Amino acid sequence: MSFFTSFRKAWPLFTPFMLGLLLLTWYVRHNGFFWDSILLASKYGQWYYQTNFSTLFVPQEMAGYPPLFGLYLAAGWHMFGKTVPVSHFLMLPFLLGIVWQVYLLSRRYLPLGWVWLGLLLALLDPTWLAQSTLVAPDILLLFLYLLAVNSFLQEKRGLQVLALLFMAVLSPRSQLLIPAVFLTEVLFWWLHSKQFRGLEVCKIMLPYVPAGLLLLGWLWLHYRHFGWIGYNRSSDWGAYSHFISGKEFLRNLGLMAWRLLDFGRVGLWLLVAVLLWQSRQFLSTKTKELLVLMLVPLVTLSLVLVWFTNPIGHRYYLVVYVFLGILSASLLAYHTRAFARKAAIAVAVLSLLSGHFWQYPATVAKGWDASLAYLPYFSIRKQMMTYLDQEQIAWQEVGSDFPNLAAPAFTDLSHDQRAFAPKDFASQRYMLHSNVFNGFTDQELLALENHWRLVKEVKQGQVFFRLYTKK
Repeated sequence: MSFFTSFRKAWPLFTPFMLGLLLLTWYVRHNGFFWDSILLASKYGQWYYQTNFSTLFVPQEMAGYPPLFGLYLAAGWHMFGKTVPVSHFLMLPFLLGIVWQVYLLSRRYLPLGWVWLGLLLALLDPTWLAQSTLVAPDILLLFLYLLAVNSFLQEKRGLQVLALLFMAVLSPRSQLLIPAVFLTEVLFWWLHSKQFRGLEVCKIMLPYVPAGLLLLGWLWLHYRHFGWIGYNRSSDWGAYSHFISGKEFLRNLGLMAWRLLDFGRVGLWLLVAVLLWQSRQFLSTKTKELLVLMLVPLVTLSLVLVWFTNPIGHRYYLVVYVFLGILSASLLAYHTRAFARKAAIAVAVLSLLSGHFWQYPATVAKGWDASLAYLPYFSIRKQMMTYLDQEQIAWQEVGSDFPNLAAPAFTDLSHDQRAFAPKDFASQRYMLHSNVFNGFTDQELLALENHWRLVKEVKQGQVFFRLYTKK
């Protein structure tokens, strides 16, 4: 069946999801760069834009990521203008592409009447929705991974090679996930043949050779230019490159489990666990394939991340969340009785929707780029900056924290180069705090409460900004 024939038959199923993403992109089009996207999208993109693509290498203090995403944004800005709305709409092709890839997977693993549920449970995930409102390389990573998987499932080797090539120069995590695609394909072959043959494994490996060569080439060039690969130990990121102790290893395992269960996904995991246990004696081949698709990237990423002090973000497991949603829909379709299905579906959907409203105590760091709860951040931040200007309080005299330390020139693509100073409780008169900032320690939060006076508060939804001055 040709692509156009498949598209014509499928459009009533995926069109509502595509329209929803189009409307969501329109709604957030003026929201600036947020969290790690300030560096990975804005600063990288502006470097290539301002240097007119004259070099692949960013300055030493920014280095560590491959160039693909920054180059893409810079090219888009040259074509359509360097604005925040343009940046958001440059993400739209990949958002729509993800819907199509999820549809193809759902169509493969679900009865026709259940494809909508696969799309719903995969695309309702809070972290996926939050990332879809950002100008973020993880959206491109998710699209390329799903494209690579669907390509080998459909034996479209040329498309698979292309997806893997782009993954090789997108981000460190996309590079880690290339072996995950390969291992998934090998395990699929073993599931169906029940044996390993060296010749077959070599044949499977062929589409991965170009990406492997490109990756090695990029790492060699990076090492020749900077003298290091991965992390620059003298940079702000250097602390994330250290090996951890035994206690920190257990902490990382706990963090990974928390990330997987957080923001409402606990409902889907419980549903999957119960249904797998009930059907453990007769797991279908499709269920086994979905388990491989979900567990291989989960294990691959975790086996690497668990050994380092690198903070483990919710978005690292976007691929896992997609397959969790499809697996949940598949188990509901094939392994539940009719009277229980509606209740189980309602629980799964409500559990995911609840993720945007999960709150934690002030002393617990929250993944603010992992649910839509962060959306008010941009408007109330602007209100607070306007207040500071009206009161003639110089920004450089105000202490603050990530992600509020970048100038509007980077967060909003404006010409405003002013920036807040990194917090220093001993020397600064003013302190600007928001619950979106995870860098304030418990002692600093206590100091704000006891030794500083609240001057101004702006709040919307779950997000607040508070300006303090010393008593």
